[in-house]
Amino acid sequence: MALDGELWSGRDAFQNIVSIVRKKTPEEDSWKSIMFMVFDAPLIKGTFNERLEIIKKELAKNSCKVAAMIDQTVCKSADHLHVLMDKICGGKGEGVMLKDPKCAYERKRSFKLLKVKRFEDAEATVYDHQAGTGRCTGMCGALLVEEKDGTKFKIGSGFDDSQRKNPPKVGKVVTFKFQGRSTNGIPRFPIFMREHAGM
Repeated sequence: MALDGELWSGRDAFQNIVSIVRKKTPEEDSWKSIMFMVFDAPLIKGTFNERLEIIKKELAKNSCKVAAMIDQTVCKSADHLHVLMDKICGGKGEGVMLKDPKCAYERKRSFKLLKVKRFEDAEATVYDHQAGTGRCTGMCGALLVEEKDGTKFKIGSGFDDSQRKNPPKVGKVVTFKFQGRSTNGIPRFPIFMREHAGM
């Protein structure tokens, strides 16, 4: 059975799991901490709810020790969604995936499956530019920035082409949004929002 899911080893363990799966020579003991968390089954016909029931039966029948289903919660209202978000984000989760229980499996971005996340925002000062490649050749590929505490990183997304052609100059302060920080204090998935207007 084809399964859709992702590798998982616990909350706030993104860097740890990336280091495990990127090793050219897998370390068996390290992989024992990783589970394949199942979202869906792409080749099974029927609604999302019907596919979930089939997956449950198959996993139970095969006594699978390396794969498990993601717990599903019926979201009853916008207020309920906020309660779920508080719980998940409070436990260092990233957010919530909302899926239409009656939908067929779709292999594209769709309004039948929505990702709901909370972002933090902050400011950093541009100290250099990284040249773009591919479609962005001849434009800015990323801003190299530094926060007040000395944390350095790059912001490579959130720009339109006009901003890539005329990026914020060195010395300018920019506002960016991000999804928490790594164990080294680096903002995760930083996205450019705007040049800071100043006070």
